[in-house]
Amino acid sequence: MANKTLLNGINDLLVKAKLIQGDSGSLTTLTDSPRQVWIDSAKQAWNEVVEELYSATGKPMPQELAENTITLVTNTRAYTLQSDLVILHWPFIDETNGQYIYEYEGGYLDLVSVQPVPSDYTGLPLYGAIRPTDSYLYLDRIPSSTENGLVYKYRYDKDVSLSLATDTFPFGNSVYRALVEAAHEKFNIHTRREFISGVYDAAMGRAARLLTQKPQRTSYLSVGTVTESGIDNPFE
Repeated sequence: MANKTLLNGINDLLVKAKLIQGDSGSLTTLTDSPRQVWIDSAKQAWNEVVEELYSATGKPMPQELAENTITLVTNTRAYTLQSDLVILHWPFIDETNGQYIYEYEGGYLDLVSVQPVPSDYTGLPLYGAIRPTDSYLYLDRIPSSTENGLVYKYRYDKDVSLSLATDTFPFGNSVYRALVEAAHEKFNIHTRREFISGVYDAAMGRAARLLTQKPQRTSYLSVGTVTESGIDNPFE
């Protein structure tokens, strides 16, 4: 059975919240003026629970890792990176010549502080840092004509949030069904300022067990109840 789509998730969530009535009231698109506030809140709720599920289990999200390249250009010291980049995995690698660009340990501010005359530093770059003013890659050396055209590959974790109606959830339907309850609690926070932590924790615990294929814990009590009872939190 195919994984559920974001449209499925929002419909199931709005049914659970009793804001639409089954198939007869189901959305066919994520643009619907009278119900747009509900749709946007439901989308946010789903993205939050998916992100928290993978964060809590320590599992990488499918299709999260991506790669791209930069090409050195004469007299160009800073380079744009992918707009959906969330976490950069160093080093950059010239897979043709076996050269690396490593992360400058002290970061951008330390790098510029040790180069009072930046134009004096030219040639093959060895280190780089992310320039906080614009998120560009800033190199420790300015490439010359000798380095012009060298290609470096980099790998990064990208933003994989669900946004389109056809986007599919990155797990099977058993995990999806467990998460509907958790997404409903998140939805209630955004729309009603209500939240039942015990229900949320139990749903997330169930989803985490199914995602990791670990045996069921003896308890899925909420954090507050678990702390008071001295039982280990099953969702940690």
